Amino acid sequence: MIKIKNILGLLFVASLFAFAACNDDDDPKVKTPAAPTLNNASEITATGFKVTWSAVTDADVYLLDVSKEADFDPAVTGYAKKEINGTSHVLAGLDNATKYYFRVYAKNGSKVSVASTVKDATTLTAP
Repeated sequence: MIKIKNILGLLFVASLFAFAACNDDDDPKVKTPAAPTLNNASEITATGFKVTWSAVTDADVYLLDVSKEADFDPAVTGYAKKEINGTSHVLAGLDNATKYYFRVYAKNGSKVSVASTVKDATTLTAP
């Protein structure tokens, strides 16, 4: 009788772990979104610019990377996969006369698309 209770207890604990491990990655209805199409930067000033991209079906949010380096290492502080609601973001507080690289991902639950193409923009020289 004790062995049966121990086995049942182990099965119960194992089922709790299995339930806790399930997430939307296990749900076949949650799809990995396509990569957004990134547009050229606009509204460029000495300290920032606007980034826009296409909406992606099934995307909950978008993740924006910005860096002074083409390999995105390091990212600009606060812009390593920064969550963005919507399809645009205005960057501010950047260094003047500096080239920045940017890319965006679409996210659906815990599933993330591949990165968009990388674009760059150079802030204007301060007067």
